[in-house]
Amino acid sequence: MSADLRDHPWYVRAEKRMSEVKSQAVNDAMKCFINKAGNDLPFYVADLSDVVFKYRYWRYKLPNVEPFYAVKCNSDPMLLRLMVSLGMHFDCASKGEIQAVLSAGAQPSDIIYAHPFKSNSFLRYAASENIDLMTFDCDQELVKIKRVFPQARLVIRIQIPDVPAGFPLSNKFGCELKHSEQLLQFAKRLGLNVVGVSFHVGSLCEQPSAFAKAIGMAREVFNTAKTLGFNFDLLDLGGGFPGASGTFDVFDKMCDYIHQGLEKHFPEGCGVRVIGEPGCYMVCSAYTLCTKVLGKKTIYEENDIEQNGSMCSKKIKKYCYYMNDGVYGSFAYGFEKYGFHILPLLTPKILSKRPIVHCKMWGATCCSSDCILEDCLLPEMEVGEYIAFDNMGAYTQSLTTTFNGFPAPPTQYIFPPQAKPKEHTLPPFEEFCRNLGPKQMKAFIKIQDYICHDDSNDDLFRKG
Repeated sequence: MSADLRDHPWYVRAEKRMSEVKSQAVNDAMKCFINKAGNDLPFYVADLSDVVFKYRYWRYKLPNVEPFYAVKCNSDPMLLRLMVSLGMHFDCASKGEIQAVLSAGAQPSDIIYAHPFKSNSFLRYAASENIDLMTFDCDQELVKIKRVFPQARLVIRIQIPDVPAGFPLSNKFGCELKHSEQLLQFAKRLGLNVVGVSFHVGSLCEQPSAFAKAIGMAREVFNTAKTLGFNFDLLDLGGGFPGASGTFDVFDKMCDYIHQGLEKHFPEGCGVRVIGEPGCYMVCSAYTLCTKVLGKKTIYEENDIEQNGSMCSKKIKKYCYYMNDGVYGSFAYGFEKYGFHILPLLTPKILSKRPIVHCKMWGATCCSSDCILEDCLLPEMEVGEYIAFDNMGAYTQSLTTTFNGFPAPPTQYIFPPQAKPKEHTLPPFEEFCRNLGPKQMKAFIKIQDYICHDDSNDDLFRKG
């Protein structure tokens, strides 16, 4: 990383005070809602300014890569309206996601239909809305598109094998590089318009250098396409970018490898439009979940421990907490991979008096598989007290069910100001609204009345 970036106002470590103000705003919003709600439902606090900051940081680090937000990650309607106001584009995987972003104010040209396998009815819907940019990775999909939407602009998705990731995707999607020429020849015979290449290194990619490798593989497909008479002008880098607090170093490394790959294979001025599909990156750290302890009991579990050089069994005292959310709600499969932190909502004075104990956290439903965490260390909690989880914006709300009749958690929205000096930070909420263009303001206007407002603390909560 260059020294000039470390000194740049947008460099994340210069934003420590901004993070502190955000934390205070989130805590105040949680306390405010707890005091007013009078019920036992879990709820989210969404800091919209965090999303704005992430968008700006992306545009600074990757100025030549247009972000197409992966709607599957979090389709909160307020979030989508905010993203339209920022000028974001969208990666959609279904008719429902397309409808959601169009309702938020996006235009058909803002959307890539980035699911390699689409139903006939969804394809017909995309055609009716003039959403013509879409991906494919096999000949059967090409036959379907030829029959239903032959005017579509197609993007061949290639497989990037052997990349460690939290959720690998190449085992499900993507054409092998060695088969890409044959697939493009088939598209040519069908008279279809293939315009570019896409790939995905896997959600929560653990190998930043994979982006450089993938860009090089995409260049090979571009070269092959040219010999077949195609005129490719689009490169889709997919997703895989981390979004939890504290992961900017990993994101920065990914950006460095992306720059290296693009400079070598797709230099500026080559006429290729480059896009990416950030999901977790944009929203993970913006959402905090607040849960309540509904029940508590003490158990004793057998644990194997080492004593005097040999293993023996010992009973360990453990507290079971029964929460008002669970794996059928916000804690669905894989949530732990997105970097959450457990934050007991206790005052420092109370916290200092509580012993640290082994805990097991159960979800709200009657299902015996509804276990949030098998074992963790926490201050001893009491029934009626609250526990928050940060970094809960990615694949939480979008995977929530209403199993056992438990409703989805509502969301409170805030837009706190940030640290001084002002040029290092986002504008206040009112200034942000004033600077929106007519189209963006139309999308954002519906959000204003949802911003959490506390008359006793106007410095933390602003309303446009």
